Order: sequence, then C-alpha cells, then structure tokens
Amino acid sequence: MSRTITLRLSDEAYEAVRRHAEAEHTSMNAWIEGVLDGEDMRRRCAAHGAWIRANPAVAQVALAFGEANQQALAAAGHPNLTDTSP
Repeated sequence: MSRTITLRLSDEAYEAVRRHAEAEHTSMNAWIEGVLDGEDMRRRCAAHGAWIRANPAVAQVALAFGEANQQALAAAGHPNLTDTSP
C-alpha cells in the first residue's frame, strides 16, 4: 500500500531539488525518492556495521561460511571470487 507524504521545502531547497532533477532528466519526485532510498541504505548499512562490530563471533562464522562456499565452487570447477581468468 503506497502512502503519500508531503514535504515542505524552502525556496532554496526547492530550487536545488529542481536543478538536480533536471540535470538527471527525471522528475523531482523520482529524484527525492532516490535521495531518500540512498539515505535509507546508508542508515541500514551503518546499523548493520554497528551490529557486526558488537557481534564479532557472528562475523567470523559468516566469513568462514563464505570461504567454504568459495572453496566448494572451486572444487566443483565453477568460477569464484578469487578466479581472475576471463
């Protein structure tokens, strides 16, 4: 379900958004949505980073799991992240 939120911008902010949206050949609404999506991702990544720092044992398990997956790919003859061949 979509929800409409009204933002009130100062004249200066409105003009800045308009200029950025025009430069990217997009609507002001789409440009602002992109900015908000980027900010949401930044905040989620920061929270995840804080959680990982607070739980180093979980991070070690995840790294070991990833390494085992890479080794399984190599053993099966599939390319993996360390494969530098074209």
